[in-house]
Amino acid sequence: MLLSIDRVLQLLAEGKSVQKIAELSDVDVSEVCAVIEEARTILETSDKARSRKKIIIRRKNPADDPSPAPPEEAGTEPTPDNEIFDGAELSAVPLDSSLVMYTDGASRGNPGPAGIGIVIYDSDNRQVGKVSQAIGVQTNNYAEYTALIRALRIGRYFRARMLKIRTDSELVVKQIKGEYRVNHENIKGLYAEAMKLKKTFGNCRIEHVTRNLNDKADYLAKKASEQNR
Repeated sequence: MLLSIDRVLQLLAEGKSVQKIAELSDVDVSEVCAVIEEARTILETSDKARSRKKIIIRRKNPADDPSPAPPEEAGTEPTPDNEIFDGAELSAVPLDSSLVMYTDGASRGNPGPAGIGIVIYDSDNRQVGKVSQAIGVQTNNYAEYTALIRALRIGRYFRARMLKIRTDSELVVKQIKGEYRVNHENIKGLYAEAMKLKKTFGNCRIEHVTRNLNDKADYLAKKASEQNR
């Protein structure tokens, strides 16, 4: 019987022992072990290649690091501005994939001390990052748009092929969809920036969710707003 990696892996999956595989293949146990080791090497090499397509960044405060860490594959990623990762903890964020982000903005006083919160998930629904940042004294609507824009910019940085952003701000979602007009002058610029960023994605959806489904982003936004007090 031909001894191949596929055959050995199949027999192992069927629960056959190394000794039994050697017997069935009419080879020495050492040859089976050599094939298994070869398979392990191939898998490890593949895993390392995939890990290079992920970026790990932790930047709690702008003062901690004056510029964002560059991606490992130098020259292939757009260079972000110095603010895109403020208050962020991003680990193993996949490139060229689908991302889902929950965003929220909080203002204590409306206007008052404000903050934004973002929670990032990969296509397997694993949390791969979060953002919690104070943004000074702002209105709640301003904070909501700021969180949305930050999520869009992060998504663009990681070249998301499909981006879903979920927010509990029904007003923002309806304005983005064109169902409500943007009347406040201090919001019009943010709205225009959000729409411009949204168009840079081949597939980008901004959806409304109820507050109970946005509790993590809500917590991060409120926590950040307390830093202004």
